[in-house]
Amino acid sequence: MANDIKILQRALDREKIARKQAEKILEDKSRELFDTSLELKEANERLEELIDVKRSELQGVFDNLVDAYVLMDLSGNVLDMNRSAVNLFGYDISEGLNVLKLIYKEDYGYAMTSFNALLTTGSFSDYQARVYTKHKGIRTVHINASIIKNKNGKAIGAQGIVRDITENLTQQRIFEEQKKQLSVIVDNSSLGIALTQFGKIIQTNRAFQNFLGYTEEELKTMSVADISVKEEYEESAENMEKMNSDQIDHFTVNKRYVQKNGSHFWARTSVAAVRNPDRSVKYQVALIDDITEEMEHEKQREILLDNLEKSNKDLQDFAHIVSHDLKSPLRSMNALITWIREDYEEVLDDTAQKSFDMLLKKVDKMDHLITGILKYSSIDKTETSKKPIDLKEVIQDIIDIIFIPDHIKISVTSPLPVVLGDKFRLQQLFQNLLNNAVKYNDKEEGIITVNCENENDFWKFSIEDNGPGISKRYHQKIFQIFQTLDNGKESTGVGLSIVKKIVDMYQGKIWVESEEGLGTTFYFTLKKV
Repeated sequence: MANDIKILQRALDREKIARKQAEKILEDKSRELFDTSLELKEANERLEELIDVKRSELQGVFDNLVDAYVLMDLSGNVLDMNRSAVNLFGYDISEGLNVLKLIYKEDYGYAMTSFNALLTTGSFSDYQARVYTKHKGIRTVHINASIIKNKNGKAIGAQGIVRDITENLTQQRIFEEQKKQLSVIVDNSSLGIALTQFGKIIQTNRAFQNFLGYTEEELKTMSVADISVKEEYEESAENMEKMNSDQIDHFTVNKRYVQKNGSHFWARTSVAAVRNPDRSVKYQVALIDDITEEMEHEKQREILLDNLEKSNKDLQDFAHIVSHDLKSPLRSMNALITWIREDYEEVLDDTAQKSFDMLLKKVDKMDHLITGILKYSSIDKTETSKKPIDLKEVIQDIIDIIFIPDHIKISVTSPLPVVLGDKFRLQQLFQNLLNNAVKYNDKEEGIITVNCENENDFWKFSIEDNGPGISKRYHQKIFQIFQTLDNGKESTGVGLSIVKKIVDMYQGKIWVESEEGLGTTFYFTLKKV
């Protein structure tokens, strides 16, 4: 009995220990489960936060997507769309919207075919069609679309990115039209046009092909060197090197081209670089103008200029030689006449004395005439340096130098400019005109006025008098050498021709306005430098 009790006690003790062990295990597992539950709760919270962030990010992308985004069910009912889609179509989904309402009637069949293809293939791209919008009228759009499926792979909706390409198509049509117009201009241009790349001919127009006698296909197999004269090509090659190294963007040269039949023609070639963003040369565009005839004229002009220069020099030398040879006997004649007149003064009657006076006047006039020839022939031959000349001082010096009778008054009615020129020639110009105005004035009260006006690139001067005037039939004649309206001994007919020559030197014009008895006004212009 006692043994049974002991056995039972030991069993109870073992059970008690086992229970405590089980309780300890349960307590540990409960603690682990609680800790795991807390960790899972925290993980779920973090996951929800991440989901909220991603949802917010996706919503931001969705709302701010530049292109329109449309989400619809398979019946075409719009479930959602972003701000860009609302702006494009002008509708809000709260109003209830089906995409069938947006399809342009003439594109309806094409739209249905495309939608069936979308259901079959799951997506399509580069779909282009016209749609109705609420406020913007008919627009052309480009669509990329795809099917949305559930977890079982069943199609439940569709989504699409829609881009309004109406303006792009308009610009493209304008560009294509301009391209056609430019092509017509290029093909019908009288200038040869060639597109080259590193010396290789890429494209040419009809004029360039006609210049050379080659077809477009033949030229595409050739280089610039093949159609160039070697000496002139080397000069162009130097400029090409500068262009390739970004030292210059364009240059112009005159060069000869070798035609298909072996002959040459001269052309003015203007080359411009078409560059890549990194400034490297992509192409060169050359404009070729046939100047063969111009070059021939230039040669003839140079020959004429050389001949004219020689003729002018010969004429100037002739004028000096003749004037020297004529002045010497004139001086001798003057001396002989004077001696004869003095030696025979007692026996010469009044008629003879008058004859000697007339003879001396003729000799004196001849001397003035020869002097005038020398002045006229040399007025534009002497090299002079241009300096600032105050014309106010020039006019005042002339007034102080020439003889002005008391009954004649010279006045300057406007400010006179400072011009760049030669003082001696400008003084000759004004002095000849003022001297004539004084000398030929026949009024009891002579009035002479000097005026100046600013006319763009020129100074316009006028010298007006109230003298006897000049008949209109002489208005052109008076500027020709040896043409004079006065037979006095001092009138050689050279003064106004010198005036015109000086005005010509300053690239100006001179003319006269006058009527007999109403005075004369000489106008002339001097180009500003």
